[in-house]
Amino acid sequence: MVDTHSKTIIESRELYEKCRSVAVIDHHRKLVEYIDNATIFYHEPYASSACEMVTELVQYLSGNIRLTRLEAEALLAGIMLDTKNFVSKAGVRTFEAAAYLRKRGANTLTVKGMFSDNIETYREKVDIVCKAHVYRGCAISIAPSGDGDIRLASAQAADEMLNLKGVDASFVLFEDNSQINISARSYGNVNVQIIMEKLGGGGHQTMAATQLKNTTKELAYQQLLSEIDNTLDDEENS
Repeated sequence: MVDTHSKTIIESRELYEKCRSVAVIDHHRKLVEYIDNATIFYHEPYASSACEMVTELVQYLSGNIRLTRLEAEALLAGIMLDTKNFVSKAGVRTFEAAAYLRKRGANTLTVKGMFSDNIETYREKVDIVCKAHVYRGCAISIAPSGDGDIRLASAQAADEMLNLKGVDASFVLFEDNSQINISARSYGNVNVQIIMEKLGGGGHQTMAATQLKNTTKELAYQQLLSEIDNTLDDEENS
């Protein structure tokens, strides 16, 4: 199990319960409801990504394990995504892992192509960014409905909004599968994981998200503002 250690947000609870042994590899801050029956619990919150951790394990495991080019590019894509192209949380170990993946044939141009989107999704991303406003150093936007991939567009817009001057964190609210989703990003000055956890979600200090059921965008927006206030006020008073 990678990139999560919580029973509540795994892809398949049924599959997990059928497994006789479980190995967990994750870099997110430890939650209360963590998987406590893992044979191996490899947890490193200071790693840039789960892909970085997997790459390190592959290098030191015994046996003739050789990554294919496609596997190396998939791992490099995960590292680039979580570090925002080696800008955020990229340490010495991150670059060593990336160098190893390059040796295994990973092509950075191919990886960049994995993040390409169609014109409809690109238009949605731009529209979301243009509708953003700044509140206490946080860029917030409510995504309208569109023809592209709204989940992808919202995540990319949240990343893009961090480039705005005076913005320490970004939040995008969008509707998908009859629930309100929030994508949150930061460069570390604002811990978006704490804010998302208060809204029932989770993630990492610089990348987090949540899903709110039985609510509207407007109510979710007011909840978000309240938790931003609470978190920033606590930091100022500490």
